[in-house]
Amino acid sequence: MKRIIIIGAGGVGKTTLVEALAPLLSLPQIPELGRELCLEMGYEQIGEIPDQLGFKKAVLERQVNEEERLGQFVSDRSTIDCWVLWQRWNICTAMTYDTEAYYEKAKSQARKYTHIIYVRPMFPPVDDGFRWTEPDYQKQIDRLHRMTLYDFELWDKTLTIEQLKVEDRVEAAAKWIETVGIMDRQDR
Repeated sequence: MKRIIIIGAGGVGKTTLVEALAPLLSLPQIPELGRELCLEMGYEQIGEIPDQLGFKKAVLERQVNEEERLGQFVSDRSTIDCWVLWQRWNICTAMTYDTEAYYEKAKSQARKYTHIIYVRPMFPPVDDGFRWTEPDYQKQIDRLHRMTLYDFELWDKTLTIEQLKVEDRVEAAAKWIETVGIMDRQDR
């Protein structure tokens, strides 16, 4: 069973890596569901959506449902990303019951991942008309990803991508996924 997620701040190359790994590993690909849901709702950018709380909950629900439906996958985002963005968007608000429930749901699902590939920022994000491209925002999201991996106790399932070239990233990720699979079989 392979439940592989690619995480990191916007514009670090997650989608490119997912698109290269999915066919290589013969696994279905889960696209960036937040972007997909936003467009389905008729909005070009997330900031245009009037019910932000409802949208965040819908993205997490869709992510969990898609992961459970597929079983095995390579995903462009995850429940970790959902929680990271929830934190960033609610950065100055107190802990609420909604926040606590969101945290628990994201964390519970994140523990099911077998392989987490974290892509750290190495170059400025390209403006695609959807994502935020401010360098400080990218750094904030990156920091929240690292903190969440620590908080959810997932670093032992995580590969940090340090390579710049796509081919090198794909090779490093594929080798690591295979190595983790071999170690898992030896532990049984």
